[in-house]
Amino acid sequence: MTKLPSFPASESAHQAIESVVTLTEQRDELTLLRSLLEAILEMLPKVQVALVWLVPGAESGEWVEDETCSLPPPMFPITAALLLEAASLNSETPKKQLDHAGQHYLLCSLGIQEGRRKVIMIRQPVWTPTDLRTAQGMINIHANYAKLLFDSERDTLTGLYNRKKMEQKMGELLSARASGFHRELDKERSDYLAVFDIDHFKRVNDTHGHLMGDEVLLIFSGLLRNTLRDADWVFRYGGEEFVALIKGVSPDMITVILERIRDKVEKHAFPQVGRVTVSVGYTVIADQGLPPHVFEEADKALYYAKDHGRNQVCDYSALVGRGEITPDEHGSGSVELFR
Repeated sequence: MTKLPSFPASESAHQAIESVVTLTEQRDELTLLRSLLEAILEMLPKVQVALVWLVPGAESGEWVEDETCSLPPPMFPITAALLLEAASLNSETPKKQLDHAGQHYLLCSLGIQEGRRKVIMIRQPVWTPTDLRTAQGMINIHANYAKLLFDSERDTLTGLYNRKKMEQKMGELLSARASGFHRELDKERSDYLAVFDIDHFKRVNDTHGHLMGDEVLLIFSGLLRNTLRDADWVFRYGGEEFVALIKGVSPDMITVILERIRDKVEKHAFPQVGRVTVSVGYTVIADQGLPPHVFEEADKALYYAKDHGRNQVCDYSALVGRGEITPDEHGSGSVELFR
């Protein structure tokens, strides 16, 4: 058997492999984006990078910069002309090269997430064909891996985040609170976990079939997502049960928000099915310690709502305060969040 000759790999090849390994180790979108920026800077030391988030503007088709993104600041000024070029990118033209103010730019759209468009800008005085292929290659690797990550975090029917993602976000939120690194809000605002269950959903499936049942789930998920803010997280927990993490609102406001959702569902005309209602249980996220403990409280409030007439919103703390339910002794509940 002929033995093939071996050749030492170049330093640039080792560097490329390490960058790809680091990139594909990430498990959330923001960390993946940071890793992409770091990989490009490592592979192309002479370039400067910036990541711009765009949100829909007041005019139809308009995109404007969202200055609330949490990534590191850009390495160069983002002029109005650059923003205009970034906003012009779309699925048909996701990449663009341009000259601006004596610099050469590569602009690439990284897709839309939670209603915000991501655009990476890379500049250097002169682009060589090799540098251009390297930058575009890293961006393509990011796009392929981001799609895998996206698919692994989403419910295939509704497109909402799935139960796995919910467990991750709840764990992160509680860990941040325990570590003292969570964002300081005024004492009148808190974070809440709400659980939604479509009433008599089995009856919908039995009467109208599973295709219409799926249509109800799709419409409900849209009503839920559109009523909540971009800052809130919405998940399909399983079956006809959905979960929302609602951040930084007052006790009065959380009631208004959840009642608005309940009312919007009740008044919506679902095709063929007609009237659909939803029961809601919620709890404040405080010092429960572990994600299952938070879920147990909201779930207990939900089942009280379903056992006492359905189509209503119930607060765990209020129910405990009135003696309607007994408080959970955390760790002994029957709800198993992680399986």
